[in-house]
Amino acid sequence: MEPTQRKMKILEAVVELYIRTGEPVGSKNLCDVLEFNVSSATVRNDMAELASLGLLEQTHTSSGRVPTELGYRVYLDNLMKMTPVTKQEQTAINDILYACADVPEHLLEKAAELLSHLTNCAAIAASPSGEEAVIRRISFVQTGRYTAMAVLITSTGSVKTKLFRCDFMITPDLLAMFDKVVSEKMTGLPVTGVTPAFMQTMAVSLGEMSMLMPNVLLAIHDAAKEAASTNVAIKGQSNLFVMPELASADGKKVMELMGHSSELSKLLKTAGSKASVLIGSEIRNPALASLSVIVTHYTASSECTGALALIGPVRMNYPKIISMLEYVTEIVGTLLGELLDSNSTVQ
Repeated sequence: MEPTQRKMKILEAVVELYIRTGEPVGSKNLCDVLEFNVSSATVRNDMAELASLGLLEQTHTSSGRVPTELGYRVYLDNLMKMTPVTKQEQTAINDILYACADVPEHLLEKAAELLSHLTNCAAIAASPSGEEAVIRRISFVQTGRYTAMAVLITSTGSVKTKLFRCDFMITPDLLAMFDKVVSEKMTGLPVTGVTPAFMQTMAVSLGEMSMLMPNVLLAIHDAAKEAASTNVAIKGQSNLFVMPELASADGKKVMELMGHSSELSKLLKTAGSKASVLIGSEIRNPALASLSVIVTHYTASSECTGALALIGPVRMNYPKIISMLEYVTEIVGTLLGELLDSNSTVQ
C-alpha cells in the first residue's frame, strides 16, 4: 500500500473511531481496527505526519489524536462511505410521513420531528419560499351564522386559512358569490402582489359589492401575506444540550439562534439536492462554532423547493445521518409533489 493511501486509511479510521467513542484515538486502538498489518511505530509516525498537515490534533489530556475541522472535511469529501437506510427504517419513515401528507405545513413539521428523533440532532424544515408563489385557488367555508373562513392555496402547496365575520347573516349563495368574484380577480396572481394598494383597487372595482366584503378582503390579504413568507419548523433543540462537545459553547447564543427563523433560513440556502455539510467555522456563525450543519433541498415541482437540515456536534455519525436526511428529504419532495398535482387537478 502506498504511504499516502495508508495515511488516508488511518485518517478514515481515526475519524470513525472518534465519532463512535468520543475518545482520543491512540496508535494501539488503530492497529486493532485497521484492515492491513502495520506496526504501531508506523501508525504513530503516520499520525504525526497527519497532524503536521493539520488533519489531526493532540488533546492536552491524552496522547491520542482527534480530527481537526480540516480532517473532517477531507473525510467527508474523499473517504466517507455512506450507511444506507435499512428497509425497516424506510418503512417506518414512510408510514409516519404518509400519515400527515395532506397539508404541507403538517408534513414539514412531522419531518422535522422525525429527523430529530432519529438522529438526536436539532432538525429544521423550511417550506418553499412563498415569494415566487401564485394563488392557485381561494374558497370559503361557512363556520357560523355570521362567520366564515377564507382558504387560500398557492402554487407551492401552501394552505392558509383566515376567519372573518360579517355584520349580516352569511348564506351559501353569498359565499358562492364571494368565491366567483374573488376567483375571477385573484387566481394566478402572485401572493406578493396582494398588497393593501391592490386590495383597495379591487374594492373600488367591485363597486357597491365591496360594502359586503371589507372583512373578506382583509382575510384574503392576511392569508396571502402569510403565504408569501417561509415557514420554518424547528424540533429537537434540547438535543443540542446533552452533547459533551457543547460544554464550552455559548448555550445562550445557540438558543437565541434557534429562535430566529430568518437566521436559520440563511443556513438553509447553502445546499443543493444532495446534502451539504458545514463544519464549525465554515458555518460563519459564532453561535455554531462547535457544531455542524447538514442541509439538503427537496423539490416538489419546478417552482417549489424547500429545505431540511440537521444541527449537531462536529463529532456526529455522518454516514448514517446524511443517508437518513437524504431519504426523508426524498419522501417529503415526493409527497409534496403529489399534493401539488392533486390541488392542480382540483383547480
